[in-house]
Amino acid sequence: MKIEELLSQRFDVMCRREGHTVYVRTEQDLYVDVARHLKKEGYTRLLTVSAVDWIEDEEFEIYYLVHSKEDKDYVKVSVRVDRKNPVIPTLSGIWINSEMHEREAWEMFGITFEGNNMLKPLLTEGWKGPPPFRKDFDWREYANIKDDEVV
Repeated sequence: MKIEELLSQRFDVMCRREGHTVYVRTEQDLYVDVARHLKKEGYTRLLTVSAVDWIEDEEFEIYYLVHSKEDKDYVKVSVRVDRKNPVIPTLSGIWINSEMHEREAWEMFGITFEGNNMLKPLLTEGWKGPPPFRKDFDWREYANIKDDEVV
């Protein structure tokens, strides 16, 4: 049975396949359970955890991409969270390398991954502005340029 069929039977998720990639849309309460199931089914390689800012919808889409060497398939699992309070559980108990990916999403978008103890600045140490990958971030407001000198 294909992974999208297994996921659709076990969870209330929307799945679609395009070639070797399965796209899954889930709700926040199933985000980690779907991840555990994927790991159990052989999706042992986490490639990324990241986010998209859907400012017009007042939401972030948080997603992770995993790969199965055996099936040679990829699965992208996404969930939408409220932009005003972007909090979601960490995947670090399933794939340890998620900690760094989540750290970057926390730093660049301001999304909290509950249970991730690495959420501290990496690239923006000393930064006083809002998360720079949010669509409402105005870089002109935070940059003063005079005679080719950044102040």
